This record gives sequence, structure tokens and C-alpha cells, in this order.
Amino acid sequence: MRRVWLHLLTVLLTLPSAAQTPVVRAHLEPAKGILVGQPVRLIVSVFVPNYFTGSPDFPEFEIENAIVVLPQDRPQNSNEKINGITFAGITETYTIYPQQQGDFQLPPAEITVSYASIPPKNTEAHLALPALAFHADVPAAAKDLDYFLPTTQLTIQQKWSAPLKYLRAGDSVERTITVTATRMQAMLIPPLPLDTADGIRVYQDEPSVQDQKTDRGEFVFGRRTQSAKYFVQKEGDYTLPAIELKWWNLSTSRLVTATLPAVHFTAAANPNNVVEVPPEPEQVPLSQPKHVSLWTKYKFWIRVVVPFCIAVLFLLWLGWLSIPRIGLRLQTWQMGRRHSESAYFRHLQRACKRNHASDAYTYLLKWLASAHPRATIQEFQSLATDSRLSYEIDRLGASLFGSSKGPTWNGEKFAHLLVQQRKTRVVNAPGERNLPRLNL
Repeated sequence: MRRVWLHLLTVLLTLPSAAQTPVVRAHLEPAKGILVGQPVRLIVSVFVPNYFTGSPDFPEFEIENAIVVLPQDRPQNSNEKINGITFAGITETYTIYPQQQGDFQLPPAEITVSYASIPPKNTEAHLALPALAFHADVPAAAKDLDYFLPTTQLTIQQKWSAPLKYLRAGDSVERTITVTATRMQAMLIPPLPLDTADGIRVYQDEPSVQDQKTDRGEFVFGRRTQSAKYFVQKEGDYTLPAIELKWWNLSTSRLVTATLPAVHFTAAANPNNVVEVPPEPEQVPLSQPKHVSLWTKYKFWIRVVVPFCIAVLFLLWLGWLSIPRIGLRLQTWQMGRRHSESAYFRHLQRACKRNHASDAYTYLLKWLASAHPRATIQEFQSLATDSRLSYEIDRLGASLFGSSKGPTWNGEKFAHLLVQQRKTRVVNAPGERNLPRLNL
């Protein structure tokens, strides 16, 4: 009778956990007052009862007229009480940059998550990403502009390849203008007009754009460099007009004008700047033209040039058809390297050596999912050849999700044990580079 009561008590204790299902939350920061070009953070959190048995599959998506910066494999782990039950949580952050004024809607997306519904039973759930929308606007003071440039700081600088006071007719000088905007994409910085005066010709080079980003893909600054060569055709006094660039200051909510002042200089005469006139051609007696047939006249074009052009166009057409497949294969290869077993194991080792329990737990799940798609942490512990490794895994989970304090998790020791375990599996299976399946 006592055994029956104990079994009944165990079932009752597991019922609240079994009745709980995963929860997904999402919100935008900021949610209102968003300007075109301003970064919007989409924060997505997934909570499961008990613990995760695999890394959540956060979706990749695109938004029309906006740039979406995907998470950079640094999720945040947490735990939270929901209806009196402790849930484990993982949070990812996306960054969205609206490119024009209007309404933006998150597309439908799904998150796949594996968790222990009733330990050690593994359950897979598919959660829909909450529907969120926001509006990006342009301030009234900037609506009449051909562009909108929101930033907290903008600088504009110029330099000349030579001093302007020594110019003479026939000389050329190069001008380089650099515009740098904080937390802004370089592609949003508009081109600057390089107007000039009569007697000077301008030859502009292709502009250079550079984006500086953080490890999470957020923009630190954008830089546009514009260069042009000024050729002085004749002597005289010249004035290059001032250059103005209007931008919206996000700190003060005001329209600001960055200016390069007008440039004045004098080009002296150059006695050596003489335009040589070609001599008059000699008079040649005209002869009566001979009649030439069309075949003789265009024989070379018909026999050689036309087939060659057709062949070139055919090869270009084949190349154009192959570009999507080549790009897809390259992207697949890059994703395979990024999500390979060895890459996840390196990240896991690095997190352990930094003694970072949250990252170590995350990359442990990713590593197991890559090497053994259907293996759980419990199965890995049961088949591990070293009981010390199983003990360190328990300590890692307790340090993140446990409510009581226990022995401190040792990252260096955990990393060493993982290397030994991985080497042991490779020796036992010399024909395979990855660990064998653990869910046999």
C-alpha cells in the first residue's frame, strides 16, 4: 500500500509540469516613434518547462523595404516562474532597419523547440512568432528633402591632393570628401553635388561606402567617400560653391546642416600649356569608287563577328542561369561550416575556458544537435565513459536553472573532460569523424 501511495504522489507531482506548454514572447524596442533608418530591436524569448533538450530553431525572415540583421549565435539564457512552475528561457535579438516611410509587418514565422515535457521524455513543439507591426515616419521638418538621414552625429571632411594657391592653367587637382554618420548605413548617405565654374572640368570617381558593425551585426557608423579630379582649362579666378548636407539629429530631434565652405583660388597663366593643332592633311586626288558587293563588304562580319557574338551571348545566358545555383551552393557550404560539429565544439570549448556557463550550455545543446540529431543530454550522460563528465553536466544545469546553490561549475575541467570524451569516441570509431549516435 505504501508503494501505491508513493507512485500516486509521483504522478501528482509531474502533472503540473506535463500540463505546461512552451511559451513564446516577442516585442519591439522602441515600439513607437520610429524614424526611417533608425534601428528597431525585435526581442524574441522562448520558455519551456523543465529544460531544453536542443537549441531552439529561431527563424530567418525578410521584410520588404527594410534590412533585417539576424541573431549572431549569442542567445541569452534565463529562468522564470510561470504559474508557479520554473521555466527555462532562451532569448534572441534581431535588428530591423526600415528604409522608407510606411507600415511594416513581421511575416509569419515558426520556432521549433525541443524540451523535456516529462523528464527524461523529449518533446518537440512548433511555436508561431507573434504578429507585430510598426510604423516608420519622417519628421515634418525633413519631409521636403529628397533623402532622410537620421543619426546622432555626422561629420564631413575634405582634403586636396595639392595646395590650390599654386595652380596654373592645365593643372589638375584631386578632391576627396568623406562623410561619416554614427549608427547609420553608408548606403543611406546621399551623393554630394560637386558643382563647378566655367573653365574647370570635373571627373568624378566611383564613390566608396564602408559600414562598421559590432559582433552582433549592429551598425557603429557608415562612411561614404567621394573623390573627383578638377582640371583647370584656363587661367582666372574661380569659386567652387559651398556643399551642404542636411541630417536629422536623433539626440535633439532637430534638422542640422553640415557645410563645407566655398573654395576660392586663382589659376595663373601657363606658357607651356599650348594646344597642338594637327597639320592639315595632304590633298589626295580622288578616284572613282569601285563597286563592291554586300557579301564582299560584310563577309568578315557575317563569318566571324556574328557567330562570335552569338556564342558570347549564349555563354552569358548560361552563366546567368547558373548564378542562383552557384550562390545557393555557396550559401549552403557556408552554413554547413558555420553549423558543423567541429565549429560548435570550438565555441563550446571557448565558452568553457571563459567559465561562461550560459554560453557553454547553449553550445553544448548545439553541439549535441549537430553531432547526434536525436540524442538528448540524458542519453549522452548515460553513454559517457567518464562519470566526472556526467557530474559536470549536472553542475552546469544546476548553476543555470537550479534554485539552490551547490558546488561551483568548473569550466576548465568541463572543457578538458569533453576533449577526452570526444577523443575516446573518435578512437572507437576510426572510420567516422563525428561521434556515433547516442540514442540506440
